[in-house]
Amino acid sequence: MLRVLSSLKMIGLHVLTVVLVALMVSLGFWQLRRHDARVTFNAAVRARAADAARSPDELLALSPDLANLEWYPLVASGEYLPGEDLLLVNLSQDGRAGVDPISALRLDDGRILLVNRGFIPLSESVPMPPVGRVTVAGRVRVAAPRQRGELSDAALGELREIQRIDIERLAAQLPGVVLPVYIDLFASEPADSPVLSRIADPELTIGSHLSYTVQWFVFALCAVVAWVIIVRRVLATARQATTST
Repeated sequence: MLRVLSSLKMIGLHVLTVVLVALMVSLGFWQLRRHDARVTFNAAVRARAADAARSPDELLALSPDLANLEWYPLVASGEYLPGEDLLLVNLSQDGRAGVDPISALRLDDGRILLVNRGFIPLSESVPMPPVGRVTVAGRVRVAAPRQRGELSDAALGELREIQRIDIERLAAQLPGVVLPVYIDLFASEPADSPVLSRIADPELTIGSHLSYTVQWFVFALCAVVAWVIIVRRVLATARQATTST
């Protein structure tokens, strides 16, 4: 039996089975970690969104880690800077292609808060922000890192169209200290243009990670069962050959 199981062909089967099982189990735990991360993300977004709106200083005092500030409601007052509007391009919402106008709101203390005022289809003209003193309320967002394959903005020069809201990059062309977070606008007083749609809420779904976890573990079990069946058949064949001789 040992001679049969230690043949080159069987050793190849053993190695292949071990590799496949290890790979499938690893993929199963990877999907499980993604599931847990999604559950944690959903809970954090819901909890933060339900909190009371804070001023910029109250928000920044919560944590030095900007990731811990995202999704909280924020309220601020000031005036939009004329001529400092940007367009966040290459977007789609509700099946429509469009842009997000990003405006710079100078707060009462002189700092600047970037405001994503909403989504507008390409078929519409981009409206100017309200003139004069404005109070805005919105959802806090942090600058998103560039993902692999995404277009990038020019490293130098003044930008008017942007692929993503890189606050550090945009701060160089704005006349003042820029807050390290921006907001997706919920409400404005006076009201912003009615052609702007509110930025879509994040998807708080669980996804299919848990079912994929089960599938990978089942696949690993199937590989083990297949190995057992093949080994038993090989041993049975070897016994029959020995008996016949």
